[in-house]
Amino acid sequence: MNLVDFPLWTAVITPMLEDESVDYQSLEKVLRAQEEAGNGLLILGSTGESLNLDIEEKKEILDYTIGLNLRCPIMVGVGGVNLKKTKAWVQYLQTKNVHAYLMVTPL
Repeated sequence: MNLVDFPLWTAVITPMLEDESVDYQSLEKVLRAQEEAGNGLLILGSTGESLNLDIEEKKEILDYTIGLNLRCPIMVGVGGVNLKKTKAWVQYLQTKNVHAYLMVTPL
């Protein structure tokens, strides 16, 4: 997949339910709409909620997204305030089929 073929990348929200769990049904709708539009996807990026998710929740969201077998590239946000946790997240991402990272300067 050539990333240059996707000039627009959408920073996708992570829909949440009232109990603070991820609304996967709504997440799939959002992801499929962006796929249909021909956009690249940025998950767990700059929409704000990713800083409030623990690493296990992020892994579940990433694995769910990858499992949808979308026909568009996936970029994943990397950022946080804890260097060890950020490094662990990057190491995990390296084991997955993601196409790009959105790197945020550490605080």
